[in-house]
Amino acid sequence: MRAVGIIVILLFSTQLIAQEVDLVRLGYASSAISAKQIGMTASADGNLIAFVYADKTIKIFDVSANRFIKRFTGPYTTLFDVQLTPSRIALVAANEVQVWDWREERLVKTLPLTHQATKTAFSGKHALLAVGQKEGNVSIINVDKAEQLNEITYPMHHVSALAIHPNGKSVVVGVMTFLKSLNPLKQFDIATGKILAFSSAGIYSVAVYNDAGTELVTSGMNGLGLKTVINVLDGKDLSFKSQVEMDLIIMNALIPYGGVSMDNKLLSITGSQSFNVNDLQTGNRVFTTMSDKVKLPAYGQLGVGSFNVYPLSKTKLLFNGSKNNINQIYDVKTNSIVGYFFSDSNDDFAIVSRDGRVDGTPEALAKVYWTSRNSNKKTSLESTFEKGFAPKLLSSIVADKAVPQQEFKVEQAVAKVPVITLQSINGKAPGSSMAAQSQLKTAKFDVTVKENLQEITEVKLFQNAKLVKTIPGNGTNKYTFDATLNASLGEDNFFYITASSKSGIESEKIKFTVLYKGATEDKPKLYLVTIGVNTYKNNKYNLNYAQADADGVEKAVKQNSGSLFKEIVNYNIRNDKAVKANILAALDDIKKKSLQQDVLLVYYAGHGVMTEGANSEFYIAPHDVTQLYGKDDMLKDKGISATSLKQYAQEINAQKQVFILDACQSAGALETVAVRGAAEEKAIAQLARSTGTFWITATGSDQFATEFEKLGHGIFTYALLDGINGAADANADKKLTVRELSTFIENKVPELSEKYKGSAQFPSAYSFGNDFPIVTYKE
Repeated sequence: MRAVGIIVILLFSTQLIAQEVDLVRLGYASSAISAKQIGMTASADGNLIAFVYADKTIKIFDVSANRFIKRFTGPYTTLFDVQLTPSRIALVAANEVQVWDWREERLVKTLPLTHQATKTAFSGKHALLAVGQKEGNVSIINVDKAEQLNEITYPMHHVSALAIHPNGKSVVVGVMTFLKSLNPLKQFDIATGKILAFSSAGIYSVAVYNDAGTELVTSGMNGLGLKTVINVLDGKDLSFKSQVEMDLIIMNALIPYGGVSMDNKLLSITGSQSFNVNDLQTGNRVFTTMSDKVKLPAYGQLGVGSFNVYPLSKTKLLFNGSKNNINQIYDVKTNSIVGYFFSDSNDDFAIVSRDGRVDGTPEALAKVYWTSRNSNKKTSLESTFEKGFAPKLLSSIVADKAVPQQEFKVEQAVAKVPVITLQSINGKAPGSSMAAQSQLKTAKFDVTVKENLQEITEVKLFQNAKLVKTIPGNGTNKYTFDATLNASLGEDNFFYITASSKSGIESEKIKFTVLYKGATEDKPKLYLVTIGVNTYKNNKYNLNYAQADADGVEKAVKQNSGSLFKEIVNYNIRNDKAVKANILAALDDIKKKSLQQDVLLVYYAGHGVMTEGANSEFYIAPHDVTQLYGKDDMLKDKGISATSLKQYAQEINAQKQVFILDACQSAGALETVAVRGAAEEKAIAQLARSTGTFWITATGSDQFATEFEKLGHGIFTYALLDGINGAADANADKKLTVRELSTFIENKVPELSEKYKGSAQFPSAYSFGNDFPIVTYKE
């Protein structure tokens, strides 16, 4: 018996030789998500990805726009599978198929199934969905037309394999009996239901055509039921071409249940959701996610389930190999996982590349973390934001435009991350609650470095999400912060402290709360700075609506914000007055006068630009900048840099700050808009996060007079004004918060730009600060 065990282990181990394994480790706490992901699909062109969640939320992600463009709730029951077209989404439940117009969020039709679903196949090109069922029934549905075209019957216990020919005219059906038996695959004409061809008998759990339809690749068990096999059949008549044996069957988890055939390989999901890549000539497994688990054979369920792999491009495939909210992206060329897509049923998502770059919402980047095999350390994705944030990362990965970088070594990176703890609040240990109470206006916090103190470059204190103090790394294990408590968000003052490191990865945040019981502050003031530059010293950079935009924002805010504030302190800066000295003088004045409970709103309409070179930086370009590109010295002299804005954001006492930039590219730079736009977006996002402030921007966009004549404003600011004047008050509580305004602009600008320009333009919003109201409306 011992000898047999050794043989089995050796046979099983042979498949592990020379195969690539996914080594990147990501995780999240199940308590941190809104709902578990239970379904995922992609459109035929790979530009749209749909996610379905346990709370019945359905979301559509636009890869090129890098954001969710639709979110709604569907009354489906248990989900079996989901498939997507440019306008429809099919939700396959146990005994029905719901077809939705996802753009209109409307249920078009519910199509009943004769029996319970066991297998699906989909042709995005033809919008054809085949649903295999128990008793061998197969319903053929045109998803775009929401109608059943035919029902084919191959009487047996259940359908275990299903494939639609690339020409959309025929379907291959494989079936299983309750107990082990061999059955041929049958090819049916979709229109008539006539049998066109059949294969030799076998045990089939998956069938997939190659792109040309010349070959049908199948997998399942050999006749003895002892090994997993791959068969290659002729795509027209299903005649046998070749067979290779793979794994010894000691558990059916190793058997492919769904997948695709490309590059002479079978890329499949197994019964336990492991993603495997097998060479069609040798049968060798050349890649695996190694998530197979022991699962005893059950012929009555063999091949049953939704196990899909979705091409996003000719070389990139999307799948879920973990049965959770983290999806993987596989690259055929490099035979590796090159990216990950985390999504939640709210607005959160995170994209992670294999080399450690990240993109996504602040909330998602805080939820998802790197894990280490060698320790219990967990490092959130947001800790790598300064080093690795990459706007529109998913589209870059899919299009192979991502800048090549070294693979992110999780173990090495986590080992060097500083570890800090809060030693005391006002001289007393904080306790397990990490909370304290004070009647004093000032508070003192002592921080101790437990690990990697030499790695620290600076330690930062954030109060109510806003950066209030930075201490450079001093090589010691102790840092002390002083803070001024306030009631700008109520009695609770929310703090966190984090340490930046030489590797660019921050320590985990130390979060704590101080309850301020002292005197309440006066009603807040609003410091309103509006800057609009229509006329530039170099008239080739002149704009048409920047002044009108700035005037409109000033007027709308004044009209609607009065009751919120003790006073609106206004700074109106236009055209030739909009030079660096005047703009900074306004910010210096606010720095002297503002208190913590006050609000700062800065609006800028004009040109924005990135300098060139390795140390590029974002600048807003005042009136007297006469050359936007090629003269970085001029920008440094006359422009206002992101670094300068960061410093002002930190030093201005007002803890509620929002910066709104309608900064466009010049017409002469349109050939580099995409590149510069991504760089600007990254700079603004890092600025927002590093200061804990709100930034809503249209940077990287282009602007022409003819495009906006009907609006009298730029598209971005037209949407902004519409929102301020009441349209953004989503919950109709007569109060407009920054997040409500941001969400409205993100949804409205694409709609307007598609109407007036013919293509959707997407603004960027980075909300790293606490939400707060900026407008109230009369009853």
